[in-house]
Amino acid sequence: MQIRQVASRQVNVMASARELIKWAEQELDGKCADPHLDSVMLLSEVTEINRTHLLLEENIKNEDEVRFRSDIKRRSTGEPIQYITGRAYFRKLTLSVGPGVLIPRPESELLVSDLIERIGHIPSPHIVDLGAGSGALALSIAKEVVNARVVAVEKDSEAMYWLRKNVDAHNQSVEIVESDVADFDGQGKFDAVIANPPYIPTSEQLPIEVANFEPPRALFGGASGIELPEIFIGAAERALRPGGYFVIEHHESHGEQVKRILDRSFNNVALHYDLNNRPRWSSGVRK
Repeated sequence: MQIRQVASRQVNVMASARELIKWAEQELDGKCADPHLDSVMLLSEVTEINRTHLLLEENIKNEDEVRFRSDIKRRSTGEPIQYITGRAYFRKLTLSVGPGVLIPRPESELLVSDLIERIGHIPSPHIVDLGAGSGALALSIAKEVVNARVVAVEKDSEAMYWLRKNVDAHNQSVEIVESDVADFDGQGKFDAVIANPPYIPTSEQLPIEVANFEPPRALFGGASGIELPEIFIGAAERALRPGGYFVIEHHESHGEQVKRILDRSFNNVALHYDLNNRPRWSSGVRK
């Protein structure tokens, strides 16, 4: 790597993408699952050069190099890439995220796909997202379902900041309701409810980048992990009209427990699997 300081005089020598990625891989070695991928992703974000063409770039701007080196240092501590860049990609959306809000996962996209398929025949469906966080679920539905009326329920002030920011940025007709899910009374008027509650058992060990950076209140669902999902199911029971559809994400070990809870108020209860063939979400039709 070329020295950029000579006799207190700044020398504008540009590094190539390959040089910077090689340096970054060494910095991240043993500190993340895939140092090469993370290095390429972060340099692509900084330079706004498509990853396909990035390695051909021979001259990275000095200001981009400075930011990239800073980002790699942050990544070496385990900080999630999404928090470093301030962006998360979910379905057709680019969302703003940061400390205080859960990073949306690809698995949650499956819930949205299923719900959209189930409500496609309704002219102006009324939908609520319980514990909306960044707004990934609510905004995706609002964007992809014609004439959808979407309500996003959230109580946490830090998550609310990101929710409002994303709703404003995407200019979608999403109504934000500041409320604890336990207190939300949908008055049986909704056609569908979607929820990704905190569901991890408090004793479960998480990867450093999750445990040290993402908000525990959005992750842990109680001692067994099922305590908070049960509250969300109760809110869905109150919110849905008879025949309304409900989808809820849960821990892969909670399929049978969630089914027992849903059976009391829902018909056609089904367990669904994620892209890694893990039982990760369930659905039902309100009795």
